[in-house]
Amino acid sequence: MHGSRPCALSGGWHYSLFIAAVITACSSATSHSSEDDVRRIWDEYLASKNGQFEANAGRRSPIWSAAEQARWPLYDLAGFYLPDRAIPEVPTVTPVDVRIDSAYRIVTRFWPEGTPTRDSTARPELTMTVYARREGSRWVLANALPYNTSSWAHETLGRVTFHVAPGLQFDAMRATRTVAFVDSLAAAFNVAPPPRLDYYVTESVDQALGILGVVLPERFGAAGGFSKPVNLQVFSGIPELGEEYRHEVAHVVLLPIIRESGTSLIASEGVPTWFGGTAGRDYEGSVRHLDSLLKSQPDITVDRIVDDIGVASEIRNAAGAVLAEMVHDAGGIVGVREYLQTPGQEMREMLVRLLQP
Repeated sequence: MHGSRPCALSGGWHYSLFIAAVITACSSATSHSSEDDVRRIWDEYLASKNGQFEANAGRRSPIWSAAEQARWPLYDLAGFYLPDRAIPEVPTVTPVDVRIDSAYRIVTRFWPEGTPTRDSTARPELTMTVYARREGSRWVLANALPYNTSSWAHETLGRVTFHVAPGLQFDAMRATRTVAFVDSLAAAFNVAPPPRLDYYVTESVDQALGILGVVLPERFGAAGGFSKPVNLQVFSGIPELGEEYRHEVAHVVLLPIIRESGTSLIASEGVPTWFGGTAGRDYEGSVRHLDSLLKSQPDITVDRIVDDIGVASEIRNAAGAVLAEMVHDAGGIVGVREYLQTPGQEMREMLVRLLQP
């Protein structure tokens, strides 16, 4: 009589139905074991953040892909958007097509702290997708971005690689102008250009977030974009601009200027707006829009824009761009560098000194 050997086939068995049943059982056992292991490391990873998800999005982790951490200093691309102390709920841990990859897809809903009910009337603050894949003999966590864009067209021009969503056509003219803009802006500010730039051309902000594994309850449409400068990444969500969203490109190029210094929102957003507009408007359009907003809100003064970080971004960014142009007129590129490096609490003094007659 044979001893018990789980998931092992003895050479004496020849019944095909029995073999099929054993193979199915072995596969199921392996799958359940893997799923449990994946869920365990995900729970461990979330617990390691101590409820501070955004602040720890770049904190090194032994259970996240080492290759992704080496490529992206802010490696937790979706976790960066998690509200602090959000409560995770994991509805699914499912295998990717085993013919393609042995990875697992982990979908997690994050609820506000203290949410009393999670029925159909409630909406999570964020739904997040990450992956777990084999790295040697163990499972490690990985971003959704490589999986979600693996079939996208990509074109490399100079130091910029454009990844283009399937519903869009690559615009070589825009891309060529962006490559030239990167080099010319770096030269103007006497900084080294980024060694590479991954530029994602998407149909909307929502699609741009989606490829990171982020789904928010509100929708943004084709109304903007964002960048992750330390990762050398740009995400364009305005098809009309597509490969030429200069505002977000400027954030990446100008990072060396502000990396080792203080800065302020009015300058760090204002200078890119001066070069590339904001919210789909070019610089001139942003200034015209600012004018109409200030006429309808006379309580919004320059003093308030400089001092109050709570001022709406469409006002602050455009006003910051106007100040950038004025600073440049008064002090050239050296003045703009100082503007970028001045902390918010010192901004008023710096502006008075540079702009006084």
